[in-house]
Amino acid sequence: MALALAVVAVLIAQRWVESLGSDDTQQVQYSKVIVASLDIPQWKQVGETDVTEKDWPKDTVTKDMFTEKSQVVGKVAINNVFTDEPLNSRRVVDAKGGNIFSLGFPENKRAFTVRVNDVSGVGGFLLPDNHVDVLAAQKLPGASQEVRTETIVQDVKVLAVDQESAAGDKNKPIVVRSVTLEMTPQQAEAVFKGQEQGSIQLALRNPTDKAVLDQAETIAYVATPPLPRAHKPQGKTFTVIRGMTQSKIECKGYVCSEQHL
Repeated sequence: MALALAVVAVLIAQRWVESLGSDDTQQVQYSKVIVASLDIPQWKQVGETDVTEKDWPKDTVTKDMFTEKSQVVGKVAINNVFTDEPLNSRRVVDAKGGNIFSLGFPENKRAFTVRVNDVSGVGGFLLPDNHVDVLAAQKLPGASQEVRTETIVQDVKVLAVDQESAAGDKNKPIVVRSVTLEMTPQQAEAVFKGQEQGSIQLALRNPTDKAVLDQAETIAYVATPPLPRAHKPQGKTFTVIRGMTQSKIECKGYVCSEQHL
């Protein structure tokens, strides 16, 4: 009897456990997507061996992901792609001829290059992906030597320094001669105007600082030339000969006295 009761108890327990999992457990469905089989550096053209197919949870597959190798091979990575990362249309794009560097910024932006030196280039600490403000200084007409400065562009991205679009040692300053910025056409016009009318200076921003002034502040200051020093007369001595007599004239400041010799 005890053995029969034990068998019945086991069967009841088994049915109870199966009933718990039969309704709530759902099997995850997968779909094939194209992922990177190895790290793909920025601006590299994707090859056949750079990608592979991989099962990916179907619920997390987005419309811009690629599902076939033919959709990816030949495209250019506009950012670094890492191993097993799914590829999408925001990471790799068609070259479409021309310089692939132009694929690295949005369609409504422009790459505008400004000439800098060791001072205006923030001492060589500018690197790609930094954000800067652009300041312009202009001498006003007249003899007052007044200079007007203003922040004409705020929070723009650095695309490249000289001809390097990917940073190497991020802690080592590099003195460069030009900086390429990502900006709108209107911002590019303002910076070009600032270059033609005076000089510009770049100001490096903290990467976490996204605050933008509602209106660019303008500061005017007068560069006053130093006043000329007043001439201080020095003492001089003259010897005057009148016939057979001689006299000495000694001048101190603007007062002179004569002494007969």
